[in-house]
Amino acid sequence: MTRTLAALAALSLSLAIALGAVGAHAIGGDPAARELWRTASFWHTANSLGLLALAVLWPHLGRRLGLAGVLAVGLGTLAFCGSIYIQALQGSAPVPMLAPIGGSLQILGWLAVALAAVTGRTRSAEG
Repeated sequence: MTRTLAALAALSLSLAIALGAVGAHAIGGDPAARELWRTASFWHTANSLGLLALAVLWPHLGRRLGLAGVLAVGLGTLAFCGSIYIQALQGSAPVPMLAPIGGSLQILGWLAVALAAVTGRTRSAEG
């Protein structure tokens, strides 16, 4: 799982950087659209970096909660950021409430990761 998660996180991070560059050059003069794109790009990058860190921490996490957290963060990032990227391009959200649902999934995912870290395996007496 560690290699798979690291690879997926790195791919997501490369996509976040590429989309950030696209937004910097291809989004027109509409300040609202540019701000939406920046917001999506920021959270896409932040969550991708977080997932990359989880690949390193994976051996210390409780497996079920860790996996639930990773899936919730990944799907939440896709829903939240994807919805905002599309809204920046089209001027309206593709599916109403998709961004708030995605954001909620991200929050719940990171809470699951926190719980997985507390209940996970320890490799030393320090924990």
